[in-house]
Amino acid sequence: MGCQLSGGHPVRSVVSRLARLERLNRMSTAPSRLRVQYGYMKTLPDDYTGPRHTVTVRRLPPGPGADSGEPWFEWEERPGPEPASDATGPNDGVVIHVCYVEKTHA
Repeated sequence: MGCQLSGGHPVRSVVSRLARLERLNRMSTAPSRLRVQYGYMKTLPDDYTGPRHTVTVRRLPPGPGADSGEPWFEWEERPGPEPASDATGPNDGVVIHVCYVEKTHA
């Protein structure tokens, strides 16, 4: 049984498209760099209603389906607003997080 997104598209298709986007971005001469990071997300409980932000907990070895050999990450939602960021310059890249979330039912 393969993992699929809500639209019915296999996750492998999304991963391969994002890997292609990364390769095309590496060939680009644009000043802003696009990075795609893959990882697992631990979410706050469903009944939490306040502000939340995401932090990187740790870096993992390359994961399944990572064609580019990029490391994977573990992210965690934390309560409260996001801390102030130092990413303000024009050379800062854009990061897309592809999160795999396992929901546990109480």
